[in-house]
Amino acid sequence: MSQHDSRRIAMQAIFLANGEPDLTIEQVETKVAKSLDLKEIPAYAHEIIAGVLAKRPEIEADISKYLKKGWRLERVNRISVAIMEVAIFEISQSDAISAPAAVNEALILCEEFDDPKSKSFINGILANFMPSK
Repeated sequence: MSQHDSRRIAMQAIFLANGEPDLTIEQVETKVAKSLDLKEIPAYAHEIIAGVLAKRPEIEADISKYLKKGWRLERVNRISVAIMEVAIFEISQSDAISAPAAVNEALILCEEFDDPKSKSFINGILANFMPSK
């Protein structure tokens, strides 16, 4: 299974977890595996899921500080939030992908799962997390 496929699974798991925040990582993965008819969650997807859920407060605070004045994270489309959480985790915590590639992957996920209008919004938020040279 490709990293993109693992990332897609992880994003869907994060989306589920954001809607049901009391679920454990195991419960989230079980639900996603069942809904996607998977025998098991790929290792890279598990790494992303566990990492995002462990760092959720910090990641959400990071996103929130770049929202327009008066906006709260709760106002942002849940799919967009899940996509950004995966990308921010990959940019800040993973050596498996470069920061520009993580942003590109987020935009691909946006094309697959989100409203096309969200693409520029996601790109704008994620640009703030790109490492400076």
